[in-house]
Amino acid sequence: MSNTLSKYLNILTYVMLGLTVIFVAMFYFGGELPNQTYDTPVYTDSLISYATVLFYITVAISVLFPILQIIDNPKGALKGLAGLAGLGLIVFIAYSLADDTLLKLPGYTGDDNSAGPLVFADTVLYTAYVLGVGAIVSIVVTETMRKFR
Repeated sequence: MSNTLSKYLNILTYVMLGLTVIFVAMFYFGGELPNQTYDTPVYTDSLISYATVLFYITVAISVLFPILQIIDNPKGALKGLAGLAGLGLIVFIAYSLADDTLLKLPGYTGDDNSAGPLVFADTVLYTAYVLGVGAIVSIVVTETMRKFR
């Protein structure tokens, strides 16, 4: 990364940090709205709007920079796509293992004890298990290889 771009990004980081501190301080120390059932800070809407703007900026940057990276380095993009395909395979296998058997929950009448949410929960859990074990194995293998070099 060029030195100029790095300098601008550092300045932007400090500006965003300063704005965040200001909005959070306004939220906590700005007072309460009168005649409310619960304690309601005056600047709640401002903080939520600021967080929403930050979210959209993050999404835009998260989409834009990989596209620029693919244009700049197509060979590196193949590695990223291979990793994405591997993650997709893990999620597919986890989905295949997921069970949609309804749970026997005495007294529960909600909508979440149905096939869709149960399969989704199983898929997320199995994916988390595989990725967690993979992270632990990769740490152990990396450290072991480092000892033998």
